[in-house]
Amino acid sequence: MECGLRAPLSPHEEVTLRRVALGISKAKLLPARDVAHLIRLCLIDEKDGRLSLTALGRQRYQGLPRPAARSPYVEDDADAVLRSHLRQARDS
Repeated sequence: MECGLRAPLSPHEEVTLRRVALGISKAKLLPARDVAHLIRLCLIDEKDGRLSLTALGRQRYQGLPRPAARSPYVEDDADAVLRSHLRQARDS
């Protein structure tokens, strides 16, 4: 069972694990391949069409890195490019 704690997860599988943990997506809307892999790793269970974390899954979820909070005061490259294009369109 410990392999579920150490097994590498793809970014998509990690997102699926997060969604199950937070209960923010219906089971039928999650990628079946990711769900099957997480079940094989004993990280999630399915009962009556509902997915939930196992004890091992909760441990793995708690060990995931938390996304950094995005500051509304920091403009990233995508914002800068979009603003540039909007200015050019406006001024043309």
